[in-house]
Amino acid sequence: MMQAYRLRPAIVCLAAGKSQLIVIEKAKELGLSVIAVDRDPNAPGFALSDEKIELSTYDATPIINKLYSLKDKYKLIGVVNRASGPPVVTAAKICQVFELPGVPPKSASIIVNKSQLMAACSGRGIATPACQAVSSLEDINYEHLDLPCIVKPSLSLVGKKGVRLVLKKDSLPEAFMAACQAAMNGIVNVEEFVPGRDVSLMGVVVKGQLHCITLLDELNVTDSNGNIKGVGFAIPSVFSGQPEEASIIGMAKKIVDSFKLDTTAFNMSCRCESRGTPRLVEIHLDLGGDLILDALIPESTSFDVLEFMFRALTGEKPVLQNITFNPVAVIFGEGEGMVSERPYNILTAQDRTSLERSLLLTQRQIYGQNIIFGL
Repeated sequence: MMQAYRLRPAIVCLAAGKSQLIVIEKAKELGLSVIAVDRDPNAPGFALSDEKIELSTYDATPIINKLYSLKDKYKLIGVVNRASGPPVVTAAKICQVFELPGVPPKSASIIVNKSQLMAACSGRGIATPACQAVSSLEDINYEHLDLPCIVKPSLSLVGKKGVRLVLKKDSLPEAFMAACQAAMNGIVNVEEFVPGRDVSLMGVVVKGQLHCITLLDELNVTDSNGNIKGVGFAIPSVFSGQPEEASIIGMAKKIVDSFKLDTTAFNMSCRCESRGTPRLVEIHLDLGGDLILDALIPESTSFDVLEFMFRALTGEKPVLQNITFNPVAVIFGEGEGMVSERPYNILTAQDRTSLERSLLLTQRQIYGQNIIFGL
């Protein structure tokens, strides 16, 4: 008697570049087939994948049509994505069509667009910086503009590209042009400057419940022209285990409920002062880049965070043990473009205070004396 034909469990991996290699390798390690999507026929991840779809990750419809043609061969169990912006919306649409764990496409569309996100959150009682979303300098309401302010693209793909701290009104035109050139939608956010530190919450949402993995500190520098650059991350955050941590997690839970997020990777950035109220900066519904999963987390803990996230995003019930994160920082090398393409330094220390001292010294060695650390 012939054995019944069984569909092979598979995940869809949006993009198959260098940054996706650890994701594809983890899927294979877990016994899953991988259907990789990338418009580059030479993407290195294709060599490790079971199926390749040579399409842009920005447009869901042709990808969905191609996936339908594979439905008699694979049982789709999830979609994984490390990129911000349009691929987040693509992932949401694929999950909706194939009834996979995911988020509403409408929520994904709002969250990737910073101007829409700020407007939606401020209307739902979630603390954000005051924000004007404009398409020209003439649209700025100067009566409601306080300096210093932050000027940034509303929708972008590359980290801090086009983000500036503006101290004087006559610096606004140049800052606006830089942000506009980096904006995918032509919209620029002119935001209130919020004192404090940049902190990120890394977690997953499963069936509407947030599972916080850790808090990380985002390390930024500001040059003499006001350009803000992300130069690394440190773990654990200076707010970990402090009263501010509960406020940050509370904000994240409110966002999950407000946007009806069901199952997704969840990375939230905010500004927070000591004993202050966190103010939302941005949300990423993707696994994230910036060498966090590649270098920082593996150096800090033996817990396999990537495997945990994989299992959570493909329908398994997450079990978060009491994870210990040792003090570690990753410092990016200078350069433009993808962080994963640059050299980097790993710093370790006995405690977070010692790590802070090492960070200041190393950042000055790499980025020079004429910069401001933090904002």
